[in-house]
Amino acid sequence: MVKNSLFTSVTHTDADVMTGQQKPYWVEIQLVDEQNGPVANMAWTVESAHPVSGPVDKFTYRGLSDADGLIRVDMPHGLELRLTLDGNQLAAEMEKRALRVSRDAENDSIVRPEAEENGYIWHYAVIGELCQSSPNLELRQAEMLPAYHFPAKTAFKGVKFRTNELEKRHVIEICPFRAWELVLHHQKEYSIANGINLGAAATLAYADNSTLDTVSIMRFFINQCQDLSRLPQLYKDGFAWNTLVQDVPYSQRYYPPVFMDTSQDPSSKTDEKNKNNTTAQADNPVTKADGDTQLYYVYNADKVIIAWRGTASLFDVGTDLAFRPVSSEVCDKVKTQCSTLLPAGKIYTGFWSGYSRVVRNYSEEIKNLRALVENKYIFICGHSLGGALALIHSAELKSFNPILYTYGMPRTLTRDAVMQLSEITHFRHINDNDPIPAVPAEANLDNELYKLWGWFGGTLGFFWSLGQLVAHQMVAWGDCFWHHGNTVAFLTVTQSREWKECKRSLPTPAGCIAIRKLLPIKAKLYLVPDLAQQDMQQAGQKQKEFNASLSPVDLAEFFPKGSNPDRGANLNLFEHFMTSYMPYLCNKLLELIDNAGIVEKRTFTEHLYNVDSFREQMAEYKNEVPDKELARNNIFLNIEGLPGVSLTPTLSMPSGHDTLLRFAKYQEEVMENV
Repeated sequence: MVKNSLFTSVTHTDADVMTGQQKPYWVEIQLVDEQNGPVANMAWTVESAHPVSGPVDKFTYRGLSDADGLIRVDMPHGLELRLTLDGNQLAAEMEKRALRVSRDAENDSIVRPEAEENGYIWHYAVIGELCQSSPNLELRQAEMLPAYHFPAKTAFKGVKFRTNELEKRHVIEICPFRAWELVLHHQKEYSIANGINLGAAATLAYADNSTLDTVSIMRFFINQCQDLSRLPQLYKDGFAWNTLVQDVPYSQRYYPPVFMDTSQDPSSKTDEKNKNNTTAQADNPVTKADGDTQLYYVYNADKVIIAWRGTASLFDVGTDLAFRPVSSEVCDKVKTQCSTLLPAGKIYTGFWSGYSRVVRNYSEEIKNLRALVENKYIFICGHSLGGALALIHSAELKSFNPILYTYGMPRTLTRDAVMQLSEITHFRHINDNDPIPAVPAEANLDNELYKLWGWFGGTLGFFWSLGQLVAHQMVAWGDCFWHHGNTVAFLTVTQSREWKECKRSLPTPAGCIAIRKLLPIKAKLYLVPDLAQQDMQQAGQKQKEFNASLSPVDLAEFFPKGSNPDRGANLNLFEHFMTSYMPYLCNKLLELIDNAGIVEKRTFTEHLYNVDSFREQMAEYKNEVPDKELARNNIFLNIEGLPGVSLTPTLSMPSGHDTLLRFAKYQEEVMENV
């Protein structure tokens, strides 16, 4: 056998058998992924280099890693070595490997402890540091190599082994070539994963799309979703929430989001005097601005997310207040074309106008979006006004089976229109005393009053609706008449105790009066009626019976902040913001993860503590709590325990357990009832 032949093995081999005279220096390198799985049959190159003169001719070694991911090099010198791997092969292989749960490379590695215990030297590397050259990736327009996987300072430089690190084994833990994807389930049943992630997407619609803004839509889906050192986070008004994500092959990453804003001029013009015939923006970028409606969409291999922005300007307030219903068969006077949305019913003028502005000004983008949804799962979301626009968009795309999740949205359609959209899967979240879901009034507004008002209809209609709300207290925990979709209610429940005080107790009680007083402990429940429709209907009936048993004086005395759970006129605008919705979504998900036994010990108790304390109070005063109130709250508490089934689709994913465990590791509970 030739004297300087090269081989790969785990241990030293008899020199006389394999290589003749034993070479004085050797090094072993083992390639593994984050799960400690071997990276086998990987093409590698090891170059020798002098610290001053650089690479040494005739001392370059090549081969393939063995079944255990092991490389062994025997050499006649003790020069520094540099290892690189074939970029295309490495990228293709590491796309198939899954991430470990924890994302701190130094402290969370499951490979490092074992390697160092065996006396090996541990390294952590992303693929860009090991590639000989840039792999042939399918980069999109204006896209660069991902910064996390290809660090600017260390990409393509390989892993170096100094002279004093020879005659040892080195274990290189390679980060998989992956990206983050929001966990979403295209199903008719309620999903807590959809609830939190589409809530995050709806909140993100309030950001802009600038690459310079660290909290922009672009930064989230491109920068954050490609940075595997941490979970993508949503930032809003000083708060931060982690999203529920799974890792997918890098080739299945999100495409750059498409942002549409009617307050900006989407057109550009060619400067006739520009000799280079380049495109220049119009001198006045807002000369063709049309209202103030915004949305974005983003997609990857199999999903499209569409998020509409809610009220964020005075113009949006005008859109919100234009409550006069118009026919859903509306003519676009600008283009003199008609579009039929629904065969019956009406849509509120402001909402339809806001939606139509986008269609009119971004026709090309809307056309591209419609082509995309033909072969992908569609998820649509929005908060407040954005929820109304999202519902209209879902109606437009109903033949593609969209999944719609909204938060604090107003009523958008009249009864006859709602009846046409029963096939759309829609879960409508309301937060306790959020006032926006209460307007316009709970009535079919296809009525003669609007005909009588004529052109005053838009203004008078709003005030009539608001007056009806306050006068009749028509909203009871979100079970609204002509809202579309299934209610998901974050409902604060209270209890009262009832006893009698008498002027005379002996020989027989006389001059007695009944006294009721609120008990101190309350709890906010996460109610998904769709999970127990029959029980929820029963709870609603007992609520009506309970309220009917009390006089107006009793209600004012014992429920000074509004009945339970009738929100009455005690509306609270602060409960409308997404910063009030997200804490309950996060805490409920953490509680469900805890209940499923995914974390090693009981960790998340904030929400459950409040509910358990409420139960204990019920048990203590069960003989003094009015019967119908006690029965109603027992039903509510039973429904509160049902959302555990909404975790099942996520747990059934191949990486579902790790996905939920990762979220539990990094997401902290939020204080409730603050």
